[in-house]
Amino acid sequence: MFIKDFIRINRLRFFFITLLSVLSGVGGILAGYIQMYWLTYIKDQEWIKTAIATTLMVICWFFAQSVIYFVQYLNNVQEEELFKKNRDQIAKHYFKDQKFHKVSAFQNRLTNDFNIIKDSYYEWYIIIPFYGSMFVASLLALITIHWSIFALSLIIDVISYFLPKLISKRLEKATTNLSNKNNDYLNVLSKWFSGLAELKRYSACGKLLLVQSQSSKKLEKANVNQIQQQQLLNIINGISMLLSTIILLGTTGILVEQKLAVFGAILSVQNFATNVSVGMQEMIQGLTMMKSVKSLMQKVNVDAMPTSLSNKNNVKPPFSIEIHDLELSFPNGEVLKYPDLKINQGEKVLLTGDSGSGKTTLFKLILGIVKPSHGTIIFKDKKGNIIQPDMSKIGYIPQDPQLFPGTIKQNITMFNENLNQKVEPVLKLVTLSKDLKQFTNGVDTTLNLDNLNISGGQRQKVVLARAEVHNSQLLLIDEGTGAVDHQNTLNILRNLLQKDITIVFVAHSFDKNMKKLFDREIRL
Repeated sequence: MFIKDFIRINRLRFFFITLLSVLSGVGGILAGYIQMYWLTYIKDQEWIKTAIATTLMVICWFFAQSVIYFVQYLNNVQEEELFKKNRDQIAKHYFKDQKFHKVSAFQNRLTNDFNIIKDSYYEWYIIIPFYGSMFVASLLALITIHWSIFALSLIIDVISYFLPKLISKRLEKATTNLSNKNNDYLNVLSKWFSGLAELKRYSACGKLLLVQSQSSKKLEKANVNQIQQQQLLNIINGISMLLSTIILLGTTGILVEQKLAVFGAILSVQNFATNVSVGMQEMIQGLTMMKSVKSLMQKVNVDAMPTSLSNKNNVKPPFSIEIHDLELSFPNGEVLKYPDLKINQGEKVLLTGDSGSGKTTLFKLILGIVKPSHGTIIFKDKKGNIIQPDMSKIGYIPQDPQLFPGTIKQNITMFNENLNQKVEPVLKLVTLSKDLKQFTNGVDTTLNLDNLNISGGQRQKVVLARAEVHNSQLLLIDEGTGAVDHQNTLNILRNLLQKDITIVFVAHSFDKNMKKLFDREIRL
């Protein structure tokens, strides 16, 4: 997301943004330069020259003011196209990098971080050529008035350049901290407000407001700190500008008195001096602000880097699993240890254990959602060879199935139209056909995720159908029929367990008849 990426979005538009920014700055200084002679013509009562100078001043001022607004528009268009491209790249990267990303971190990256970069980098880009051209044009105007004015301006500007460096590091640190605190705040909201209904049920409003307030206070403190650093930078720039104006204006008065400069220079030099000082300060502030988000932009660039899914030529469908010395350590010091397990091809295993024994966590370890602290998980193909598993062939039915905006059919095929013809036979396998009769559009019914229009059991059946349609060779079911009635659960189990695939089923309340359907039981 650095300036080279900004240029590549539209090179011609970038050229006009820069060129028109420069011309706008020069136009403003040219109007001020004409004003110097305009005042002199008025003093000398040369009215024709006064009229000509007035006309030229108006044209220059109008050009400078109107063009800068057009430049801001072009710059905003360039920004939004760059951000759109980077948001798309980040979304692809997060999808393909095979890592687990918190929703709050994803939201923070695509919203708050982009806003910080916009305000602290790209919004300042047009300011640099605009004020840079004003700075150069003002210096040229000053040297035409008298060399001493020009020399004083250079000395003052050199001093002004180094003053803001006193806080540049602090401003960069404050900007990075603001991004981190905003990420923390979104993470807190994600964790607590996702369970808002449950908190309401137990009247736990006090706790919700407390954690939100505590996190909000940290974010507020980070915001205030960044604003303080920005204001300190503005104060330093303001003091420098004031001293510059006083020194240059006093010197000009002496020159006019000695008739070494025209009368109009008294007012114009003040404007030129202000523009030199403002031009220098704005450029420095712009560069400082742009530098302050450098580390953040580097992080965004890393997330926007192209990545690819695992090479399908090197992965194979997994048929069996072996677990050796598997452990997962928690921040509180507890360690979850698993016994060595071997689940053979085609085996139907019932996984049981007390609450907290790690059944769901084991599935997440197998799927790579959670990384083990120690030990290995080995996948083997149909011939018993160790392989890199094709995760798309591992079906996973969690306790709370994940559905997406779309129809029931699309949630089964996961938006792959090539699988549409496989949906109908699978509906019978998971006993979903009868349920669909209550919907006018059947399998083409659009799901309402805000006010879910299917039951919990139907959701589980949809996800079971999803795994079947995608030819999962290894099926991990975590209480996948917990919301389905006893008879339908029995029918689903009989249908699934007849298939020549490997199934690991987590359950708590199976009766003896259900347990008999499995080859064996593993208790954690």
